[in-house]
Amino acid sequence: MQFNVTPHAKRNALTFCGLALLLFALIVFIHLVRDDVPGGVTVVIGATSAILLLLGIGKLIEPPVSLSITPEHLTYLHRRGQWQISWDNIIRYDVPRVTRILDLEDAPFLGFRLHNVDEVLQSISPRLASALLFEQRQLLTMALRHERPDQSDYSQYFDIPDRYVSPNGVVYKGLIASFAVRMAQLRELLGYDLYVSANALDRDVYEFKAHLQKLQASRNEAAGEDE
Repeated sequence: MQFNVTPHAKRNALTFCGLALLLFALIVFIHLVRDDVPGGVTVVIGATSAILLLLGIGKLIEPPVSLSITPEHLTYLHRRGQWQISWDNIIRYDVPRVTRILDLEDAPFLGFRLHNVDEVLQSISPRLASALLFEQRQLLTMALRHERPDQSDYSQYFDIPDRYVSPNGVVYKGLIASFAVRMAQLRELLGYDLYVSANALDRDVYEFKAHLQKLQASRNEAAGEDE
């Protein structure tokens, strides 16, 4: 049985595009009925329309499915590629948290800690590795700010080497190596290797975690019956 996740962000694509076209039509109409429209009004409405249109198009070109879940694998789908992990490779998954003064703050991601990172590194494309390195900079910055507040030099976290040797002794180079280093950094700071943004999910991240636990339990029960 396969369960596909359609992200919330995808559903808002047409809304953003519709609002952009509505604003564009509004500014055209205003200029048709009046000759004394301030330039600042035109710039603000035009810029807002353009931003909304770009956001809408960006959401439209995202894959319609962000996660595909089967009894064997979890596959993350991105416009730049995909990664896949087997259920048996997952140690645990949860919402990462950072220390904030005397409290804990949730990061808007679902994190996965793995037994073997080579499963991901040997299948991920350089294009997706590059995209995730960029997208996860904010997560890394958040983790450093709260987990390493007394550290004065963060260059080791951002000047990422392009060579990496996995715990199993496999050597990686280029963007794959840089992504592997980022995985190790985030594991050190937050406890997880892979991260799926809350925007890629179809429900609240904690609700999705509970749903994933149910799917995993059903899988384990089916596997037990087959033995």
